[in-house]
Amino acid sequence: MAKTILFVDNDLSFVEKLRQKYLAAGYNVLCAGGHADAKKIYDSVRPDAVVTEVILERQDGGFSLAWEVKTKYPDVPVIIVSDVAWKTGLHFDLDSPESRSWIMADAFLDKPIRTEELHTILQNLLKAAKAA
Repeated sequence: MAKTILFVDNDLSFVEKLRQKYLAAGYNVLCAGGHADAKKIYDSVRPDAVVTEVILERQDGGFSLAWEVKTKYPDVPVIIVSDVAWKTGLHFDLDSPESRSWIMADAFLDKPIRTEELHTILQNLLKAAKAA
């Protein structure tokens, strides 16, 4: 059965690029342009994974979204892909327990991303979630 991935980003060309790649790879793909749209989707359809930008309607919208998804579906992998470092100069990572405790994501990638890297991380997280 095909896995369902929810992509959330206000950069519609980025979302479309990911949508095409993952549809071609056999995934079910859901897309949202922001936090509010994503919430409507994950409230009605349980995704197998979520990939989100940090900066959505608010500067921290992706962090809030990750927290909400992990609260509702603790085993659903969340990957943050963001250009927040480029836009604000702030750098985030998941290297410390403190960061992992509030970021609530399984992976964090700075944009621009290599889609192959995202795909590898996503596959590994989906396998780990299935095994758990």
